[in-house]
Amino acid sequence: MGATDGLLCDIGMPCLHNGVRYNCRLLCKDRRILLIRPKTAMADGGNYHEGRYFVAYIPPPPTTGTEETEMHLLPTMFYDKFGQRSVPFGLHFLHCADGTSIGCESCEELWTPRSSHVNLSLRGVEIIGNGSGSHHELRKLSTRIELMVSATRKCGGIYLYANQRGCDGSRTYYDGCAMIVVNGHIVAQAPQFDVHDVNVVTATIDLNDIRSYRASNPSFGRQAVSSSMSAANESTTSRGLVLDNIHLCFDPIISINKNRPRIITYESGLAPRIAKPEEECSLGPACWLWDYLRRSGATGFFLPLSGKR
Repeated sequence: MGATDGLLCDIGMPCLHNGVRYNCRLLCKDRRILLIRPKTAMADGGNYHEGRYFVAYIPPPPTTGTEETEMHLLPTMFYDKFGQRSVPFGLHFLHCADGTSIGCESCEELWTPRSSHVNLSLRGVEIIGNGSGSHHELRKLSTRIELMVSATRKCGGIYLYANQRGCDGSRTYYDGCAMIVVNGHIVAQAPQFDVHDVNVVTATIDLNDIRSYRASNPSFGRQAVSSSMSAANESTTSRGLVLDNIHLCFDPIISINKNRPRIITYESGLAPRIAKPEEECSLGPACWLWDYLRRSGATGFFLPLSGKR
């Protein structure tokens, strides 16, 4: 209760829709679910077996002459407590009353050839969130950073990346390292290895930087126009939901002459903090051992040694 008051929250959870189990993102604010956005690409390589538990979402074909929004019926318990009976379900994004728009993609979708953020950016989405469960592999962080920097350098925009932290109870360690990337530059980055349960990074961005960056790229403009013209005929194209009562930005008139957070422009990006291979080899296993020790309730490790001196 109250966790989403005054905040737009992007939460990951499973959702049973029309008898099918999807891995979804929930966009919530002020104790109301604004959108359920199902995942379209399953992670089934390496340590991942997501296809065992979830189905990749395939949107229904558009109805001729209309743009019907698929709705998900919420449980009666939720209706009794919060008064909300249904919520939009599908590949949508949110148009806010202050002129900005926010969308999301999930984990594996960043790594696919036809990533969701490309379509979202061409539809004018300025803020894209990604809730991820990417485990630690040697030098994998470098690839993650390259993907996010490349995505925002080509398309412009703000990319909010949050990754799971700690262990899954088995052999896998999730190394966190949340980031905020703007127009190809990192403006905030959490540590990759530490023993804290939660790590929060923040930045205050001027959205005019995003709009100027995109407007200065003629190729982006031409492809954005083409994307808008073909949106009505493609079921895989994200559609915006207009929310007249949602504000995400500071009002420039109300905020004038008041103390406002320092604006971070994309020219003032940070150098990415990436551990050396030798550091990863020592820090990753150390964090995994600490997490195992904490969850097991043990007081230490027993290290048997054998052999002759």
